Amino acid sequence: MSLRTAAHEVTVTQRQRTLKVPATEAARAAAAAAGYAKLRRGAISIVIVGDRKMRELNRRFAGYAGTTDVLAFDLSSGGARDAVIGEVIVNSGLAAAEAAKRRGRALDELLLYIVHGVLHLGGYRDKTDAQKKKMRAAERAVLSALGRRAQDR
Repeated sequence: MSLRTAAHEVTVTQRQRTLKVPATEAARAAAAAAGYAKLRRGAISIVIVGDRKMRELNRRFAGYAGTTDVLAFDLSSGGARDAVIGEVIVNSGLAAAEAAKRRGRALDELLLYIVHGVLHLGGYRDKTDAQKKKMRAAERAVLSALGRRAQDR
C-alpha cells in the first residue's frame, strides 16, 4: 500500500501476522514524522515484521543479538539534507508485548516505532539524555497531531 502526500511517497509492507495494522494509519504516521523532521520530500518504505524476523535483522545489520523495536536505514545518496530515501522496519511482536506490559494499545506502540524510525531518518538521535529528551518530545508532538498518545518508556 502506498500513500502519496504533496512531499512524500510512503509505502507500507506487512510481513507479519501479530497485529492488524491499517496501512493508511502507518503511512500517515510516517508522513507526519517526516514533516515534523522537516524532510520536505522523499520516499519512505515502512516494513512491519514479527519478532523472529526483527531478531535476524538486528543481528545482521546492527550486530546485536536479540530483538529491537525499530531499525531505520537512510538510503539517500548525498544530496539535500531536506530530502530522504529511507526504510524503517518495525517489530509488531515487541509492540504487542510492550503494550501489554504498559496496558496500552499495540497499534499505538507500533505507530510510535514508525514515528521514532522516521525521526531517525530526519537526523534525530537518542544516545544522550539531551537527545532522548528531544526525541521523546518530537514523538509526543507527532503522535498528538495524529490523535494518538505516546506511552512512557
